[in-house]
Amino acid sequence: MNAIFRRLGTLMLAIGPLTTLAISPFSNFDPINLVKLLFVTSFAFAIAALFLFSPKETFVRLNKWIWFAAGGLLLWMSLAFLLSDSPVNQQIWGVFGRNTGLLTYASLLLILLGTAMVQDQRSYHKLVDVLVLTGVPTTIYALIQLAGRDPIMWSEKAAFATLGNINFSSAFFGLVALSAFTLSLGKSMQLWARLLLLALAAIDLMIILATGSIQGFMIFVAGIGVVGFVFILKTTSLKWARIPYLLLGVAGFALSALALMNIGPLARFIFQNSILFRYDYWYAGWVMSLKHPFFGVGLDSYGDWYRELRGSTATLRTGPDRITNTAHNIYLDLSASGGFPVLLAFGALLFFAARSSFLVLRRSSSFNPYFTALLVCWVAYLVQAAVSINQIGVGIWGWLLTGAIIGYEYSTREMASSAPRDSKRTKKSVPTPIPAKASLLMILGFAVGFTLSFVPYQADTKFKSALETDSAVDLESSAKLLGATAYHFELTLDRAIKRGDEAESARLAHEILDRYPRSFMAWRVVQVLVSTPPDERERAFLRLKELDPFNPTIQRVG
Repeated sequence: MNAIFRRLGTLMLAIGPLTTLAISPFSNFDPINLVKLLFVTSFAFAIAALFLFSPKETFVRLNKWIWFAAGGLLLWMSLAFLLSDSPVNQQIWGVFGRNTGLLTYASLLLILLGTAMVQDQRSYHKLVDVLVLTGVPTTIYALIQLAGRDPIMWSEKAAFATLGNINFSSAFFGLVALSAFTLSLGKSMQLWARLLLLALAAIDLMIILATGSIQGFMIFVAGIGVVGFVFILKTTSLKWARIPYLLLGVAGFALSALALMNIGPLARFIFQNSILFRYDYWYAGWVMSLKHPFFGVGLDSYGDWYRELRGSTATLRTGPDRITNTAHNIYLDLSASGGFPVLLAFGALLFFAARSSFLVLRRSSSFNPYFTALLVCWVAYLVQAAVSINQIGVGIWGWLLTGAIIGYEYSTREMASSAPRDSKRTKKSVPTPIPAKASLLMILGFAVGFTLSFVPYQADTKFKSALETDSAVDLESSAKLLGATAYHFELTLDRAIKRGDEAESARLAHEILDRYPRSFMAWRVVQVLVSTPPDERERAFLRLKELDPFNPTIQRVG
């Protein structure tokens, strides 16, 4: 079994960098998320296959309550999927540009569990190293983008690197800078390595500044606060500073919270007008959760309900066409999509990680830069999760870190005396090869995961090809493929409208409504088309008022 868990460690170290760095700008209309989903799902199902090789040893590897929490999360998401009226394909693969449906969350959960079962400190230390190393090519690419030398010609000097959005790259660079800075505090770190780590952290902070996104700075400051506390806690000579530092941290947190509401001395550094928009998105997510507390509105279906539940303030703040398909808060996304039980199960997993952190810190006698890096990056991820979405390239690290912290605690237990739960293997020991049956299962699992995630990848690839040829027939056929999204179909409708083909527009609008009955765009087209009968136009008007009750632009036509 040691060979199995070592293989889990190998998969754990590979999935983070591959997911963050993967892009497909030449083959896909969505060049960011679908290819990342391809890697996450393939590796996750390979991990699941390894679980099946010896289920008895697998399930005793972790506390039963962790399995209950993980099983509860997957079970309730499955129930939400089955009981929701949202489109099936949307709930499985997610909406365009997000892809955080059932397949993604099931895969992330498998990765978390696989990471927790490695239970080898050296592997978890390597995970921190891998995070920092992933930051190197990402940093170089971001600098190339800022210099206007991007060979793909898609960035327009925006440093989004391989993550598609400056907010996501800002958050990732914040994690890398935190890891690099924390590792530089290690006593055994050689001077040249310390300088390189600090240089990487400084460059990434400058890139964050260039993006104009506060997410990276916000999580970096939060993480540095935790680093300082752990360092003081584990340094005997600084015992006197613990309470003053803690009070200073509480004051800093309070001032930062007030600044988010444009109050206090830090407001001019933290508050941005975009924060007001997030309040609107959070409010809508909270209302969805309250109105659908048990099973939510459907997995990754927040956008279908946003117009209806956002309220009058959000509708009129900047105009009714400012919409979103995510709450920009992972916790609210979970409760809105799957109900409070999903959020509770996710919270239970976070609780086990927090408990593990406490136990590791209590057992350690000195400052451990590697575990501290795991801890502070995990805390930073939790902070970022409160203001952003579960973007796959960044979110993968949050789930890896959660599993790593849980597994790290197991590796520090006194009873853990054999590999791979500790680091006592000698250099002379020869690792046991993984059994052939396990290898076969892993390859089969990888193939199943790849096949499942290749469905939307291929549909999107065909849609991109159809866009390039501007073939109406190809556009429609690709928009109807399994794995395509409402957005693909709505773009097809938009092309028909721009061609002035009213008959085709009417037909496409009705086909969209058959598949996506809450499509605001399709109902709008049905209402305004000259060929629409009066009774159907009135029905479209009433439906639009239901979908967006405070939108002043919705008026009767004709």
